[in-house]
Amino acid sequence: MQRLSTDGTIVSTQPVHISLHPEVHDRVEITKITYLVDHLQVIGYIAKPSVSTARSFPVLIYNRGGFRSFSKINDATLVRIADYAARGYVVLASQYRGNAGGAGRDEYGGSDVKDLFALAWLAESLPEADATRLLMFGHSRGGMMTYLSIGHGLNLTAAAVVAAPTDLARRPLPHALEQLYGGLFGEPADNPDAYRARSALHWPERLTVPLLIQHGGQDRRVYPIESEQLVERLQTLGLPHQYIYYPDGDHFLQNVQQERDEAIFQWFEKFLT
Repeated sequence: MQRLSTDGTIVSTQPVHISLHPEVHDRVEITKITYLVDHLQVIGYIAKPSVSTARSFPVLIYNRGGFRSFSKINDATLVRIADYAARGYVVLASQYRGNAGGAGRDEYGGSDVKDLFALAWLAESLPEADATRLLMFGHSRGGMMTYLSIGHGLNLTAAAVVAAPTDLARRPLPHALEQLYGGLFGEPADNPDAYRARSALHWPERLTVPLLIQHGGQDRRVYPIESEQLVERLQTLGLPHQYIYYPDGDHFLQNVQQERDEAIFQWFEKFLT
């Protein structure tokens, strides 16, 4: 990924004041940022422990799901991000270019992948962040963005995904996804390169970062087979991974959210030094 001299530069900051869980309210600071990628101003967030300490914290890039305004980062997302920061992480998140007032166009896994690389580069300028301990977690489309970041060579220590699509050309898919993909890329037969480029199932050998994959059996948005077939490929290739399947879990794994998050951070701690 080519890095311009201005990529990852923070242009503006704005403190965020929202109601957090009482146990983390005085322990976390959240800042809305505008940062540069490809000379575009992109909107993002930083959540970090507010305690003053000589130590630096590992960096966690959180990748939102959805497209455009659907599932954009909102107050509920920031509460979740704050909980992650309270565990002792500097958490960075992007709305992706073209969203929430940011410039450019959301390409759903195209040039917008660089928005995540720029967060990693931005972390190098944060005194409280240890950018050499870089982690990533994404849900749904954010999981696809995690796979793409690994595939494009982002130097992650470990990564985790929940309910991530791995084969956008698969048919049938839920009607909403078929409509979304068709509107973005046309039919798979007419534009196979765009589908293949975003589908980790076609390049599993590039997923060399230790990877935790979680999926729910009751997911009606991204079918579990998307994760299962990728896991089979990772097993065949001998690449480091763990797969956790929740038979009663939905797309968000909301009914097992404590187990979901504990698994993620236990996975991360295995690889942090």
